[in-house]
Formats: sequence, structure tokens, C-alpha cells
Amino acid sequence: MDAIIPAQVPQARFVLTYQQHNITRNVSQHLLSVSYDDYLTGQADSLAVELEDTDGKWREQWYPGHGDSLTLSMGWEGQPLRALGRFEIDEVELNCPPSTITIHGLATGIKAALRTPSHHAYENTTLPAIAQQIAARQGLELIGTIQPIPLDRLTQQDADLTFLRNLAAEYDYAFKITGHRMVFHAISALAKAAPVATLVLQDLSNVNLRDQIKNVPQAVEIKHKDPATKTLVTYKIENNQTVAVPSSVSKTTTSGDTQKSRKRSASTEESKAKAQAQLAKANRERTTGNWSAMGRSNLVSGNVVTLVAAGKLGGHYLITSSQHRMTRTGYTVSQSVSRVSAP
Repeated sequence: MDAIIPAQVPQARFVLTYQQHNITRNVSQHLLSVSYDDYLTGQADSLAVELEDTDGKWREQWYPGHGDSLTLSMGWEGQPLRALGRFEIDEVELNCPPSTITIHGLATGIKAALRTPSHHAYENTTLPAIAQQIAARQGLELIGTIQPIPLDRLTQQDADLTFLRNLAAEYDYAFKITGHRMVFHAISALAKAAPVATLVLQDLSNVNLRDQIKNVPQAVEIKHKDPATKTLVTYKIENNQTVAVPSSVSKTTTSGDTQKSRKRSASTEESKAKAQAQLAKANRERTTGNWSAMGRSNLVSGNVVTLVAAGKLGGHYLITSSQHRMTRTGYTVSQSVSRVSAP
């Protein structure tokens, strides 16, 4: 049975299952808060269920098992709930007084050997081929479209999770594991998606936006060795992107710096991909910030929203992380964002 939490009209709702058994009714009687944190890349999505435990049930007969699964859906009364993922319990926390139990779960499960150091060599391959090989090794389904960037040789000395996270960051891909799926998306493609919502600045709370250019380079330089001539070639790409409205007489949208990478690439294709990735990331980091709003289940990382009534700080923003929090009094969402286009 779905939980209905007394709040404003409409009412916030959630459904929580434990090992495929609906425990929403039991949880609702003790619930203080349920929080879902999701991240675009580099960090596992997580779940925290905080429960009142003065009678000791949750630390005795109802004590959850480590590695057991929880699934969560959230939304509002009268609307379809959004499934927010499957999580494996990795920590149970007791606090007293007052007596509370908080159940913590991770979307990147603790059962798979994702964090075990591994040694592999990849030669004459591509970025999607490496991702697919690791997904198959871990028994995961690879989700996403990956450009066939040619890679001459890579040596893996880290755990699969660490290795892929670093590789994704180098080419500006969002990477995370959720349940039995390995998600690998080009952030540049996510940034071009249609906005899922329009938010008005005056309707938000705890707003903090920062617009700066010191870390936005004029160009990026990467070197690679030409295999035919054995000479070192410098590949340079100019920054012709902008995610901001010029706000001065000089119309300045970048610093005067050239960003030079110390990592050398094996081919022009690899150099170009790395340079474009660095520029895209730098441009997104020009205008960043965070805010809070009334809960909406589609305000999750990877989605784009439009901010209006914000003057020169308006535009399309990519959600890079969000926290959905439901208590007995309502449902709110806090978001971290990066601007991907100006109005």
C-alpha cells in the first residue's frame, strides 16, 4: 500500500519495497524522513531512510540486512510515482537520544566486485568497447551512446569502478552504476536535451548562483606523437562556445588563458576528443550554483531545466546532482546546476 504523508495539497507520496516486499505501511508509522541523492557522474546514488525507534523494533526484529535491496518511488497524490532506483543496504545507523535508526543504501551495490583492484591492458580499441568489456565482466547492462573514440593503449591498475570513472571524466561522459545497469552518457548530449521544467527564480529558496570566467580558457592544447613521423604534434582547439550573456563593454566570455594538458595522446582523434571534453567542462563551470524547490520527481541529474526571471543569470541549466527529501510535512528537492545555454 502506498504511503500518504499529510502535507500541503496535493499530498506527497512514496512507495518503499524491501527485498521485493512492500513495507511502506510499516515504514510510514515510524518515518522521520526519506532522502534520495542522485549524481550526474562520479558518485553513487544513495538512499537514507530515517525512522523513529523508541520501541526498538528497527534495531531488533525489524533490523535490516546488509546487502539486502530497497527500491523507492516518489511523487504526489493523483500523479504517477517515479521509480528512483534500487539500492543495496550498506550501513545502519543508530542515534539516541532520541532513538532513531537510519538505513543507508547505495545504487552501486556492495555485492559486486566493482571496487576490487584489477589489472588489464587494452590495445587498439575504442571507448565504447572498453565500457562494454567491463560491463560484461561485471554482469551489467551498458546504457547510453558512446562515440567510437579510438584508443591506442590503456593500462588498468585500478578497480573497474575507479578506472571507468576516471576514463569517463577524461572524455566528458557521465558514468555511474545503478542497480544492474552501467550508465554511460555524453554530458554534451544531455545538455542539449529539451528542458523538463521551467522554474521561476522568485519561487525558489536557498538560491546561490556564481558566474565567473577565470577558469574558462580561450583555448585548449594537447600534444600527441605522430606514429608515422615520430614527431610530437600539438593539437589546439579554440573556445568558440559560450553559455553566458556578455556582461561588459568588452563582451568578455573567457579568460585569456590557454589550458595545456600534460597528458599526451596517441592520435589526433584522441587529442581532439580530450580537448573538446576539457572545453565543454570549462564552459559548463562558468555559471554554476544550487537552489531548493517544491519536490518534483523529474528534477533529477542529467535533466535540463529553464530558469526564468533571473536576468542575465537565466537560461538552461543542467542538473548535476539533486536531493529529494520527504518528511511528514512535505516534499522538497535541492539541486546543484550548471548553465548550458544563455537566454
